[in-house]
Amino acid sequence: MTLRAPCAPFVKAGCIVSVNATAIILAAGEGTRMKSSLPKVVHQILGVPVVQYVIDAAREAGLDRIVVITGHGADRVEAVLAGQDVEFARQNEQLGTGHAVMCALEVTGALEGPVVVLSGDVPLVRAETIVQLVDKQQSCSAACAMLTAIFDDPTGYGRVIRSESGAVTAIIEQKDLPPDLGDVRECNAGVYCFDGAALSANLPRLGTSNAQGEYYLTDLVGVFVEEGLGVEAVVASDTVESNGINTRVQLAEVTRVMQGRINERHMLAGVTMLAPDTAWVGPKVVIGRDVVVEPMTSLSGLTVIGPDARIGPGARIIDSEIGPGAHVDCSIVVGATVGEGASVGPGAYLRPGTVVDSGEAVDASAE
Repeated sequence: MTLRAPCAPFVKAGCIVSVNATAIILAAGEGTRMKSSLPKVVHQILGVPVVQYVIDAAREAGLDRIVVITGHGADRVEAVLAGQDVEFARQNEQLGTGHAVMCALEVTGALEGPVVVLSGDVPLVRAETIVQLVDKQQSCSAACAMLTAIFDDPTGYGRVIRSESGAVTAIIEQKDLPPDLGDVRECNAGVYCFDGAALSANLPRLGTSNAQGEYYLTDLVGVFVEEGLGVEAVVASDTVESNGINTRVQLAEVTRVMQGRINERHMLAGVTMLAPDTAWVGPKVVIGRDVVVEPMTSLSGLTVIGPDARIGPGARIIDSEIGPGAHVDCSIVVGATVGEGASVGPGAYLRPGTVVDSGEAVDASAE
């Protein structure tokens, strides 16, 4: 057996240094279990489409080219993402994850450098995890580095198969899993970093000899092993990063996790939340120090809250600017500006374009 040298660090200080890094985001699925006319990736978490979280994570990780694979409801998905620096590839027939990447390469041509494949319905993946995968793939000169997770109950996930030496040898999907491997708890988390050249050269080798009759992207692991190319794995430190959304129940569960992440970040930065479980804050909202967010409050869009303000209880603020020391009590504020030290509500409704001057008081009769 040939021993490989330890992998040397490649990524510096939290950013991807390769200039050819590409993200391919799989967003073509119908999501039949959502029981919805909407494509599942455009359902919202805290006012933002599910797929947007994946795009934002890719950007934060430093991936400079983003290709979104659309299929079911393609026009709606592409409309939601209009105006962003992303490319689209259509997967008109959903013939598996491997086929989706084939559709991407029809748009991009053969790729070089790191290629990160993400799922558009797995919005909890963190930018730092993507960076870690790229680091592993680059530092080990691997054909593929994949994210795995260890679950107490792995039902439904593809299993990661390792040799006696611990090397990854295959991924076997749940429907193709032999009974003797049913106890394997390490699972494929559905996030990969490929060497672009290896991906482009070997993707045509995928076949459909499986229970689903689809082109599995996971079968590339076996292809790479057969060719003697390196396959590495990074075990997720937090299994929720692999949580996908297939039902409304899972959408609610993922929303709770995202709500907790966002609220924790603000509280650690000096924001008081009297009942964090009842504060819903969108990912783009900016909140200053010593702000108090009272229960049953929703802040969304590009809202900015100045320092020392008090928001709530029961406030709903969208795309608005609230000045330092202002108080918005049990009111709806949409596209408005509230000056320093001003008071709004209870029971007020501020329409788009409304300006409340510094120190002014607006009561329930104001619209």
